[in-house]
Amino acid sequence: MHPHLEATVPVGRAINPVSSTNWEGSGAQPDIPCAAADFLAHAHAPALARLAG
Repeated sequence: MHPHLEATVPVGRAINPVSSTNWEGSGAQPDIPCAAADFLAHAHAPALARLAG
């Protein structure tokens, strides 16, 4: 190995204590469910409202 190169191997896995599963293969559930094609509009409006106070 080169002195400026590092290799790592993951040894842990995130597990939900309630369901005993993780998000691998299924993804994380969004806070505001919507179609993938509409996500920008659904995310933009609440973000602007929060910024406006």
